[in-house]
Amino acid sequence: GGGRFGAMTEELLGILGDPVAFEPLKDKPGRRSTLRATGSRDSAIVKIYASDRAATVAARVGALGVGPPEPVVPRVLLCDPARHMVVLSYVPGRPLREAVLTGDGDACARAGSALGSWHGFWKGRAPRCLARHTSRREIEIIEARAGALPAADAERVTRLSRHLRPQWACSTVIHRDLYEDQIMVGARIGLIDLDDAAVGPPELDMGNLLAHLELLALRDGIGIDDVAGAL
Repeated sequence: GGGRFGAMTEELLGILGDPVAFEPLKDKPGRRSTLRATGSRDSAIVKIYASDRAATVAARVGALGVGPPEPVVPRVLLCDPARHMVVLSYVPGRPLREAVLTGDGDACARAGSALGSWHGFWKGRAPRCLARHTSRREIEIIEARAGALPAADAERVTRLSRHLRPQWACSTVIHRDLYEDQIMVGARIGLIDLDDAAVGPPELDMGNLLAHLELLALRDGIGIDDVAGAL
């Protein structure tokens, strides 16, 4: 409980049980660090932000807690804006990636059904604390990310994006950063990493998810037609 986690540990003892141990999960320099905290009674996810996002993220995740029974979403256990920290309940299960790699169509169908239920539940009644993710904003993100590509690829992406001027309805809650590791498959389907949840078109979530599965298929040399259809 010492070192960089000392003060944090004191607050988590009452929530998770003594002792508490930390396991680093993700580190995105300049953005956030994600850890798993495990105590004698329970586990939780700890996110420490480089910016002042903690209160914003806690408000978003907290507002989504009144959604449908499935998918399961994290609960906010603790928010400490002064230390840029949010503690979220642990959502059990294994990443959907494993079901895709093993061709588990049933798990993929369950995931698709849960995601559809989530989008359906929030249609027309998204929490006010969520920002609208417009098509203009999506294209701005695409063009900004293109800046990290080799010059020829960046030019091509920017040129193509200028032909994309869709107008879409911001009709429901969307994950906004959905890929196969954000969906947990267990007794119930879970949804994690809701930091960027917004109001937008459900097609954006499905498009992001299927695009990531295509990338996974290219990297691993697998076919995804069946699991994509199940989703």
